[in-house]
Amino acid sequence: MNSIVMLASDIHVTVDAARFRRSLLRWGRANRRSFPWRETDDPFRILVAEVLLQRSRGVTVAKVYDRLFSRWPDAQHLARARVDSIGSVIRPLGLTSRAAKLRDLAISVAERGDVPDSLEGLLELPSVGRYAAGATLAVAFNKHSAVVDGVTARVYRRYFGLPTEMAPVSDKELWSLVTDVTPKRSVREWNWGVLDLAATVCLPKIPRCSACPLEAERAWASSTDRS
Repeated sequence: MNSIVMLASDIHVTVDAARFRRSLLRWGRANRRSFPWRETDDPFRILVAEVLLQRSRGVTVAKVYDRLFSRWPDAQHLARARVDSIGSVIRPLGLTSRAAKLRDLAISVAERGDVPDSLEGLLELPSVGRYAAGATLAVAFNKHSAVVDGVTARVYRRYFGLPTEMAPVSDKELWSLVTDVTPKRSVREWNWGVLDLAATVCLPKIPRCSACPLEAERAWASSTDRS
């Protein structure tokens, strides 16, 4: 799908999906942030990172991530860890209740022998929701997969002029659009690019529009709803 007609504040706007992909991928490669889970191809470590990143900032998760895997380098080791020991490591995230969930996740992967490489298989794992499953498919396996949450939704909604009232997890129109515009290749880099743009440029209250590679093309520029 190379062009999409969206409705932005009662104005029909035709946006070029192919240009959107090119511009964002180019910007993402030049402005990529560095995180330890972006430097590995280990599916289990990537999956754990995606679980930890839910409701936690990347810079905080990075410190926890390194400590976690220096003590328990894989699913087999983490599956045998004590819950309170895991809790002490992830305490900086403020959600020590995730310790038991992490161990349950490790046990499930260890029993299987690997991390599933399908959406259905990932969703069967404990504590793995739609976003973590999709992100793991994109990053660990470089498979075409829609990935959107409350942060990255800003990029898609502002560019394509989508409504902002509905929670992203239940916004079927948003998920359908993200599925359509996500490239078939370079899915890993695409996912990182959208995240990095949302975190550094497409900010919630005061976006840095002059620094945005999509500024001239986005539907949001024609919209009065700047949420």
